[in-house]
Amino acid sequence: MAFKPFALICKPLVLCVGFIYPSYASYKALESKAPAAAAQWLTYWVVFSLFTVFEYFADWLISWVPFYYLAKLAFVLWLQMPQTQGATQLYVQHIQPLVKRHEEEIDRALEEGYRKGTDSVNEVRSKTMTWLHGKVYNRHSGGSEPDISGTLPSEPPFAVPSLQTDTSTPISFAATVPAARSSSKENLL
Repeated sequence: MAFKPFALICKPLVLCVGFIYPSYASYKALESKAPAAAAQWLTYWVVFSLFTVFEYFADWLISWVPFYYLAKLAFVLWLQMPQTQGATQLYVQHIQPLVKRHEEEIDRALEEGYRKGTDSVNEVRSKTMTWLHGKVYNRHSGGSEPDISGTLPSEPPFAVPSLQTDTSTPISFAATVPAARSSSKENLL
């Protein structure tokens, strides 16, 4: 591919221009507490995020276009420059009307996805805890493998072994901490 060296130069530039500078400019806008500046960079991030998602799926096709990375660099500059306000133009003319038309559907899909994700995580957690309980129970009782579809009992059927190996002298941090504090105060004086 003849344009490979050119892509090697433009890719890091796009990274700096597309992410690093806008991140710092967003920070400055938030710290200045100027709503117009914050709105400009928030609009940039919405447009740039959608472009990045589109590019991810179309990369295998568009990366072969000659001078693609140079065009991408020019596009990212156009999005963020105050003279062109490309992000604002794309947002107002295309993105906002499209999202507005489908806002309720998007909200419902997000709520359903969140609910399904939460249910899946809870189910995996429950099955994992049941499985772990069965493994620990089998290890200590020599019993057979329990059914993992059940629920956990409120109390374990075995005694939890102590981490302390020498039971003749109890471990007490309360007795050692004040002594350490008093000795360090004496060293300071």
